[in-house]
Amino acid sequence: MKLKFLALMLGLAVMPSLSAQHTFVIADDSSSGTYKKMLGEIIGVCSTDDFNIQEAPGVTGGAVGNLEALVNNRANAAFLHSDVFFANAQADPTYKRFQTLVALYPEPIHVLALKTSKTKKPGTFSWGTQDFNSLADMRGFKIGAAGGGVFTARILEGQGEGGFTVQAYDTGSDVINALNNGDIAGAIFVGAAPLPNIEKLDKNTYKLLPIGESIASRVQGVYRPANINYRGLTNGPVKTLAPIATLLTRKYTTPERIALQRKFRQCFYRHLGDLQDTGSPNWQSVDPNDHGVLDWYEIPGDTPVKAKMK
Repeated sequence: MKLKFLALMLGLAVMPSLSAQHTFVIADDSSSGTYKKMLGEIIGVCSTDDFNIQEAPGVTGGAVGNLEALVNNRANAAFLHSDVFFANAQADPTYKRFQTLVALYPEPIHVLALKTSKTKKPGTFSWGTQDFNSLADMRGFKIGAAGGGVFTARILEGQGEGGFTVQAYDTGSDVINALNNGDIAGAIFVGAAPLPNIEKLDKNTYKLLPIGESIASRVQGVYRPANINYRGLTNGPVKTLAPIATLLTRKYTTPERIALQRKFRQCFYRHLGDLQDTGSPNWQSVDPNDHGVLDWYEIPGDTPVKAKMK
């Protein structure tokens, strides 16, 4: 009886490790819920009895939280926009161990302002009457952002020499409130257009602005050109920049983990056509031949898979 009990306990003890060999965990938090929706669609076409894709539990903070989960080994891969990784990698050379598993789609930068400014320039005592026509016009003012957008704003302020001050907030709603109160001159949001929290704004109160060539020309290595167009918030297409939504992973040393990365990439590209036909509209902007702007991971033993396009 004791031997049977011991055998049962030993069997239970090895179950987690066996399960882990077949499970690929992905961090997918985002303020808009876009990453979570897309991961669900990937799971729908790629998860099988012997290959289980799961959402990393308890991750918050959007792209920043996803990256932290990957760094801390709470996930095998993470959704994020590429400039969040770029900003962190600049300060820590060990981030070279993280590379692109799958490049996804552009996530344009949205620069939001009030049509009638309520802010005042530092050092003045009256309410501002500035007519902001671009982010470049906001030199000397405060710009608000939350989550991964804070990194975007800091890159545009620093490398882009924007000359504004970045104010970080906990949530996108906090950023909008600060803009309404005149605490900031503009707000930065990052994500595939149309962003739900931008699309629902009062068209008589807000406007979306271009970044401006003086800033854009200095950050060409980080972003790609993009256009956004929201009825009532823009007067036709507005020129902006976009980081690339990226599924980032790390270099593993064990054959089991490498095999999971290989299975995921091959299944993703094999079913990309299905995702584009039936899933989120963001799939339409995924190019199977585009490796994004970050280092591409050459998975050992990987062979190119031609996407099943319809």
